[in-house]
Amino acid sequence: MLHQIQELLQNAKLQQQVLTAANQAEAIKLLAIACAEKGYNFTTEGISQLLAELTFVKSNELTEEELLSVSGAMMATTNHTNPNIDWHCTAGCGG
Repeated sequence: MLHQIQELLQNAKLQQQVLTAANQAEAIKLLAIACAEKGYNFTTEGISQLLAELTFVKSNELTEEELLSVSGAMMATTNHTNPNIDWHCTAGCGG
């Protein structure tokens, strides 16, 4: 379904209509109509669920900085110039 919707949104006119829709429900209805015209059998509920899942995934993605931070790479690449952080090892790291 995602691939088909992405394909439909290549149409500049439809893309503009979706972007200027009064609300998400109207945008979903526009997408459902375009899908039906193309022969796809997607319901507004299905499109809405897809968008909700995509929004959830996008909102839970880590930024590159967050990913580096949790992986420990930030410690190796940081220049340790922040005066508000005690950069001395307190966990027996041999230093």
